[in-house]
Amino acid sequence: MCKALPGNVLIFGGSGVIGRSIARTFGLEGWKVGLHYHRHQSLAEETATLIQASGGQACLFQADIQESRQTRIVLQNFHKAIGSLNVLIWAVGISISTLTIKTSQDEWHRVLNTNLTGAFHALQAAFQIFSPQHGGSIILLGSFSGEQGMSGQAAYAASKAGLIGLMQTAAREWGEFHVRVNTIFPGWHPSPLSAPAIHIGLQQSPHVLPHPPSLGHVAQTVYHLATTPGVSGQVWNLDSRIW
Repeated sequence: MCKALPGNVLIFGGSGVIGRSIARTFGLEGWKVGLHYHRHQSLAEETATLIQASGGQACLFQADIQESRQTRIVLQNFHKAIGSLNVLIWAVGISISTLTIKTSQDEWHRVLNTNLTGAFHALQAAFQIFSPQHGGSIILLGSFSGEQGMSGQAAYAASKAGLIGLMQTAAREWGEFHVRVNTIFPGWHPSPLSAPAIHIGLQQSPHVLPHPPSLGHVAQTVYHLATTPGVSGQVWNLDSRIW
Protein backbone atom coordinates (compact mmCIF):
# COMPACT_ATOMS: atom_id res chain seq x y z
CA MET A 1 0.00 0.00 0.00
CA CYS A 2 1.25 3.48 -0.90
CA LYS A 3 1.56 6.01 1.88
CA ALA A 4 0.15 9.48 1.55
CA LEU A 5 2.50 12.21 0.32
CA PRO A 6 2.08 16.02 0.32
CA GLY A 7 -0.74 15.62 -2.19
CA ASN A 8 -2.68 12.86 -3.92
CA VAL A 9 -3.83 13.09 -7.52
CA LEU A 10 -5.80 10.67 -9.68
CA ILE A 11 -5.39 11.07 -13.43
CA PHE A 12 -7.95 9.51 -15.73
CA GLY A 13 -6.23 8.96 -19.05
CA GLY A 14 -2.83 8.66 -17.42
CA SER A 15 -1.49 6.47 -20.23
CA GLY A 16 -2.04 9.18 -22.85
CA VAL A 17 0.48 11.70 -24.17
CA ILE A 18 -0.84 14.66 -22.17
CA GLY A 19 -1.82 12.56 -19.16
CA ARG A 20 1.71 11.19 -18.91
CA SER A 21 3.25 14.66 -18.89
CA ILE A 22 0.83 15.82 -16.20
CA ALA A 23 1.49 12.71 -14.12
CA ARG A 24 5.26 13.21 -14.27
CA THR A 25 4.92 16.84 -13.17
CA PHE A 26 2.86 15.93 -10.12
CA GLY A 27 5.27 13.10 -9.36
CA LEU A 28 8.28 15.41 -9.48
CA GLU A 29 6.50 17.68 -7.00
CA GLY A 30 6.25 14.81 -4.53
CA TRP A 31 2.63 13.85 -5.05
CA LYS A 32 1.24 10.36 -4.94
CA VAL A 33 -0.05 9.72 -8.47
CA GLY A 34 -2.87 7.38 -9.44
CA LEU A 35 -2.78 6.48 -13.13
CA HIS A 36 -5.94 5.27 -14.83
CA TYR A 37 -5.70 3.40 -18.10
CA HIS A 38 -8.06 1.34 -20.21
CA ARG A 39 -6.17 -0.78 -22.75
CA HIS A 40 -2.66 0.67 -22.72
CA GLN A 41 -1.27 -0.95 -19.60
CA SER A 42 2.32 -0.95 -20.86
CA LEU A 43 2.24 2.82 -21.41
CA ALA A 44 0.80 3.38 -17.94
CA GLU A 45 3.51 1.16 -16.47
CA GLU A 46 6.19 3.15 -18.30
CA THR A 47 4.80 6.37 -16.83
CA ALA A 48 4.71 4.85 -13.35
CA THR A 49 8.34 3.76 -13.76
CA LEU A 50 9.38 7.29 -14.74
CA ILE A 51 7.61 8.74 -11.70
CA GLN A 52 9.20 6.22 -9.37
CA ALA A 53 12.64 6.80 -10.89
CA SER A 54 12.33 10.48 -9.98
CA GLY A 55 11.50 9.64 -6.38
CA GLY A 56 7.72 9.76 -6.61
CA GLN A 57 5.07 7.12 -6.12
CA ALA A 58 2.50 5.82 -8.59
CA CYS A 59 -0.29 3.27 -8.58
CA LEU A 60 -2.20 1.91 -11.59
CA PHE A 61 -5.96 1.53 -11.98
CA GLN A 62 -7.61 -0.13 -14.98
CA ALA A 63 -11.16 0.71 -16.07
CA ASP A 64 -13.41 1.23 -19.06
CA ILE A 65 -14.79 4.66 -18.23
CA GLN A 66 -17.82 4.05 -20.44
CA GLU A 67 -18.97 1.84 -17.56
CA SER A 68 -20.00 4.08 -14.65
CA ARG A 69 -19.48 1.30 -12.11
CA GLN A 70 -15.85 0.83 -13.15
CA THR A 71 -15.23 4.56 -12.86
CA ARG A 72 -16.64 4.64 -9.33
CA ILE A 73 -14.55 1.62 -8.33
CA VAL A 74 -11.34 3.33 -9.48
CA LEU A 75 -12.06 6.31 -7.25
CA GLN A 76 -13.11 4.12 -4.34
CA ASN A 77 -9.99 1.96 -4.63
CA PHE A 78 -7.72 5.00 -4.86
CA HIS A 79 -9.31 6.57 -1.80
CA LYS A 80 -9.15 3.30 0.12
CA ALA A 81 -5.45 2.82 -0.71
CA ILE A 82 -4.35 6.42 -0.09
CA GLY A 83 -6.87 7.71 2.42
CA SER A 84 -7.60 10.98 0.64
CA LEU A 85 -7.91 12.61 -2.76
CA ASN A 86 -6.79 16.18 -3.42
CA VAL A 87 -6.93 16.51 -7.19
CA LEU A 88 -8.78 14.75 -10.01
CA ILE A 89 -7.55 15.22 -13.58
CA TRP A 90 -9.77 14.19 -16.51
CA ALA A 91 -7.42 13.68 -19.48
CA VAL A 92 -9.58 11.18 -21.38
CA GLY A 93 -10.57 11.79 -24.96
CA ILE A 94 -11.37 9.96 -28.17
CA SER A 95 -12.31 11.39 -31.54
CA ILE A 96 -13.41 10.47 -35.02
CA SER A 97 -12.94 12.47 -38.21
CA THR A 98 -16.31 12.20 -39.94
CA LEU A 99 -18.66 14.78 -41.41
CA THR A 100 -21.82 15.35 -39.38
CA ILE A 101 -24.10 13.80 -42.00
CA LYS A 102 -21.92 10.67 -42.13
CA THR A 103 -21.51 10.19 -38.35
CA SER A 104 -23.24 6.99 -37.26
CA GLN A 105 -25.21 6.65 -34.04
CA ASP A 106 -22.62 4.19 -32.73
CA GLU A 107 -19.78 6.64 -33.40
CA TRP A 108 -21.72 9.50 -31.83
CA HIS A 109 -22.56 7.54 -28.68
CA ARG A 110 -19.03 6.16 -28.31
CA VAL A 111 -17.44 9.61 -28.37
CA LEU A 112 -20.06 11.25 -26.14
CA ASN A 113 -20.08 8.36 -23.66
CA THR A 114 -16.29 8.47 -23.34
CA ASN A 115 -15.51 12.18 -23.37
CA LEU A 116 -18.57 13.61 -21.62
CA THR A 117 -20.61 10.96 -19.84
CA GLY A 118 -17.44 9.36 -18.52
CA ALA A 119 -16.41 12.71 -17.03
CA PHE A 120 -19.87 13.11 -15.51
CA HIS A 121 -19.53 9.77 -13.70
CA ALA A 122 -16.02 10.63 -12.52
CA LEU A 123 -17.17 13.99 -11.13
CA GLN A 124 -20.08 12.41 -9.30
CA ALA A 125 -17.82 9.83 -7.69
CA ALA A 126 -15.14 12.41 -6.84
CA PHE A 127 -17.64 14.65 -5.09
CA GLN A 128 -18.53 11.82 -2.73
CA ILE A 129 -14.90 12.03 -1.56
CA PHE A 130 -14.41 15.79 -1.75
CA SER A 131 -17.57 16.90 0.06
CA PRO A 132 -16.87 15.21 3.44
CA GLN A 133 -13.29 16.53 3.46
CA HIS A 134 -14.58 19.96 2.41
CA GLY A 135 -12.10 20.49 -0.39
CA GLY A 136 -10.73 19.28 -3.68
CA SER A 137 -9.74 20.34 -7.17
CA ILE A 138 -10.89 18.99 -10.54
CA ILE A 139 -9.26 19.81 -13.88
CA LEU A 140 -11.01 18.74 -17.09
CA LEU A 141 -8.96 18.73 -20.28
CA GLY A 142 -11.22 20.23 -22.89
CA SER A 143 -10.65 21.47 -26.41
CA PHE A 144 -10.88 24.70 -28.38
CA SER A 145 -13.25 22.71 -30.62
CA GLY A 146 -15.78 22.83 -27.80
CA GLU A 147 -16.12 26.59 -28.31
CA GLN A 148 -15.69 26.93 -32.07
CA GLY A 149 -16.56 23.58 -33.61
CA MET A 150 -14.61 22.08 -36.46
CA SER A 151 -15.49 20.46 -39.75
CA GLY A 152 -15.54 16.67 -39.42
CA GLN A 153 -15.58 16.81 -35.61
CA ALA A 154 -19.29 16.96 -34.73
CA ALA A 155 -19.22 14.32 -31.98
CA TYR A 156 -15.90 15.46 -30.54
CA ALA A 157 -16.82 19.15 -30.55
CA ALA A 158 -20.21 18.42 -28.99
CA SER A 159 -18.62 16.34 -26.23
CA LYS A 160 -16.09 19.06 -25.42
CA ALA A 161 -18.75 21.78 -25.47
CA GLY A 162 -20.75 19.70 -23.04
CA LEU A 163 -17.67 19.38 -20.85
CA ILE A 164 -17.58 23.17 -20.43
CA GLY A 165 -21.22 23.26 -19.33
CA LEU A 166 -20.66 20.36 -16.95
CA MET A 167 -17.62 22.08 -15.45
CA GLN A 168 -19.37 25.40 -14.90
CA THR A 169 -22.44 23.76 -13.40
CA ALA A 170 -20.39 21.64 -11.00
CA ALA A 171 -18.33 24.70 -10.04
CA ARG A 172 -21.51 26.58 -9.11
CA GLU A 173 -23.00 23.69 -7.17
CA TRP A 174 -19.88 22.64 -5.29
CA GLY A 175 -18.31 25.97 -4.41
CA GLU A 176 -19.80 25.92 -0.92
CA PHE A 177 -17.88 22.69 -0.30
CA HIS A 178 -14.62 24.36 -1.43
CA VAL A 179 -14.47 22.06 -4.46
CA ARG A 180 -12.93 23.83 -7.45
CA VAL A 181 -13.64 22.76 -11.03
CA ASN A 182 -11.85 24.20 -14.07
CA THR A 183 -11.19 23.37 -17.72
CA ILE A 184 -7.97 23.68 -19.71
CA PHE A 185 -7.60 23.66 -23.50
CA PRO A 186 -4.15 22.09 -23.98
CA GLY A 187 -3.75 22.93 -27.67
CA TRP A 188 -2.56 20.63 -30.45
CA HIS A 189 -0.09 17.87 -29.56
CA PRO A 190 0.88 14.92 -31.75
CA SER A 191 -0.91 11.84 -30.44
CA PRO A 192 -3.08 8.98 -31.71
CA LEU A 193 -6.11 11.16 -30.88
CA SER A 194 -5.05 14.27 -32.75
CA ALA A 195 -3.58 12.58 -35.81
CA PRO A 196 -6.84 12.24 -37.83
CA ALA A 197 -7.83 15.88 -37.30
CA ILE A 198 -4.65 17.86 -36.78
CA HIS A 199 -4.23 18.79 -40.44
CA ILE A 200 -7.84 20.02 -40.53
CA GLY A 201 -7.39 21.95 -37.31
CA LEU A 202 -4.25 23.72 -38.48
CA GLN A 203 -6.05 24.81 -41.65
CA GLN A 204 -9.23 26.00 -39.95
CA SER A 205 -7.86 27.41 -36.70
CA PRO A 206 -5.24 30.11 -37.34
CA HIS A 207 -2.47 30.22 -34.79
CA VAL A 208 -0.79 33.52 -33.95
CA LEU A 209 2.32 31.59 -32.97
CA PRO A 210 3.91 29.00 -35.28
CA HIS A 211 3.91 26.30 -32.62
CA PRO A 212 1.67 24.90 -29.87
CA PRO A 213 2.62 25.05 -26.19
CA SER A 214 5.00 22.32 -25.09
CA LEU A 215 3.67 19.38 -23.13
CA GLY A 216 5.80 20.53 -20.22
CA HIS A 217 4.15 23.94 -20.19
CA VAL A 218 0.70 22.36 -20.37
CA ALA A 219 1.50 20.08 -17.44
CA GLN A 220 2.91 22.96 -15.39
CA THR A 221 -0.22 25.01 -16.03
CA VAL A 222 -2.45 22.11 -15.02
CA TYR A 223 -0.44 21.71 -11.83
CA HIS A 224 -0.55 25.43 -11.07
CA LEU A 225 -4.30 25.67 -11.63
CA ALA A 226 -5.01 22.50 -9.66
CA THR A 227 -3.16 23.88 -6.65
CA THR A 228 -4.30 27.51 -6.84
CA PRO A 229 -7.09 28.35 -4.36
CA GLY A 230 -9.79 30.82 -5.28
CA VAL A 231 -10.13 29.86 -8.95
CA SER A 232 -13.13 27.86 -10.15
CA GLY A 233 -15.51 27.68 -13.08
CA GLN A 234 -12.91 28.95 -15.55
CA VAL A 235 -11.74 27.93 -19.02
CA TRP A 236 -8.01 28.34 -19.70
CA ASN A 237 -6.93 28.27 -23.34
CA LEU A 238 -3.25 27.41 -23.69
CA ASP A 239 -2.70 27.86 -27.42
CA SER A 240 -2.64 30.85 -29.76
CA ARG A 241 -5.65 30.31 -32.01
CA ILE A 242 -7.73 33.41 -32.78
CA TRP A 243 -10.97 33.48 -34.75
